[in-house]
Amino acid sequence: MDILVLGDSWASAVEADTGRDAGWPQIMGIPDTHRQGISGSTAAEWAADLDGRLTHAMGTQARCVIISLMGNDARAAVEDGRVTARELADALASMRHVVNACRRPRTVVLLYADPYGGTQTQSSIAVPIINAAIRAACLGLNVVYADTGAWLQPEHFDGRDIHPTRAGHQVIAERMRALCGEGRLPIAGGQ
Repeated sequence: MDILVLGDSWASAVEADTGRDAGWPQIMGIPDTHRQGISGSTAAEWAADLDGRLTHAMGTQARCVIISLMGNDARAAVEDGRVTARELADALASMRHVVNACRRPRTVVLLYADPYGGTQTQSSIAVPIINAAIRAACLGLNVVYADTGAWLQPEHFDGRDIHPTRAGHQVIAERMRALCGEGRLPIAGGQ
């Protein structure tokens, strides 16, 4: 498959039930050279080309790129109990820079699912805000959204970890194949 995956722990595909960085990219058969997700990384780090990661991604040949970022930027912003306009503007600019730099004929941007299925107030408020910020950062760009919140159910999480289980990653892999032109997208859930 001619697919590049980059970004955070949803791109490195941490499996809540195994702890491995494998998940949907491995299930899809994406080679290690094209699996460039780094658990814990931020859009700001990618935009700043920390350790040459953006340069490496830009130089990787692929017709489709899947990008998962901004979750850790949000987590860092709320650490002190308040999010400033500057932090928000920086995160949006960083995300837009990375998407622009790594665009391919097919660019897929991941939106996060609420790992607690609406049972934790903080998460049920934060996840839609992060996803709205991701959409705002990509406004006007030719991207397709991978809305994992529409794909995953509560049983795809273990209730403790923010990452899906291996079964959840299987669902993501099936949907990502379709978004990348590798299969048919099931009617229910769309993108």
